[in-house]
Amino acid sequence: MADAVSIFKVKFKNYISSLKSTSYDEEHKEYLCNDESQKVFNFDLIIKDMYPQKQPASYDALLIQDKNIYCIEFKNEKYSNINKIKVHKKLINGKDVLNDIFTTNHIPSNEYNFIFCVAYKNTEARWRRGIEKNTIQFELEQYKGKYFDEIYTNDVQYFTNEYKKHFYEELQC
Repeated sequence: MADAVSIFKVKFKNYISSLKSTSYDEEHKEYLCNDESQKVFNFDLIIKDMYPQKQPASYDALLIQDKNIYCIEFKNEKYSNINKIKVHKKLINGKDVLNDIFTTNHIPSNEYNFIFCVAYKNTEARWRRGIEKNTIQFELEQYKGKYFDEIYTNDVQYFTNEYKKHFYEELQC
């Protein structure tokens, strides 16, 4: 059986990017994360090449660390402005494509932990949401255990703090 790290490094080497590049918001011409040290796969570009006619919704970046697959969606907008229906589509469609990649390449998906992360723009009024800020947002909790092992939805600062906890490295977002 093949492993995800090897397959992605060989088959998708042209899609290796940085968190900075994958967090770019074309509409506002800005980056949500400025870190160029952590290499990821630009999942949006993989999708565009796999489905040239009509692309399914997908997340921005794919970070593979050992047996953990982090599917990262950057939203350069305030929490209250995020369209939850679009986030649901990205979660479902992106995971379906990822499942197809795993199946096609004989990668046993049951050997991996899939983590979906939505990192959105920091806002000054973050404290107003109180305890809610540490729960799964956008009604995505229904996908935990079914599509993903873990789901994190919080601002980019939370994302960088969690990154440091898991990888013992600083992330410049």
